[in-house]
Amino acid sequence: MAKADNLTPGKLVTKIRENQNKNGTIKALFANQFLSKFTLQELEGIVKSCEKEIEKREDQKVDELTKFLEQKGYEVKKK
Repeated sequence: MAKADNLTPGKLVTKIRENQNKNGTIKALFANQFLSKFTLQELEGIVKSCEKEIEKREDQKVDELTKFLEQKGYEVKKK
C-alpha cells in the first residue's frame, strides 16, 4: 500500500498561495473544489481564526509604530 502524503500546514499554505489571484483572493476553481468540502460551521471557524490572526497582526503593527514614534521622541497615547 502506498504511503499517504500528509498535509502539513506548510504544504497547505503553499497550495493556497499557488491558487491565489493577483488581488490575493482564492481562484474560483480552487475555492469550489477546496472550500466546498467544508461545512458552514467549519468555514465560519476558519473565518473567525483568520479574523483573530488579522487583529493580532494589526496590533503588532500598531505596537511597532508606537515604539518607533516613542524612539523619535513623540508621546503616543491610546484613546
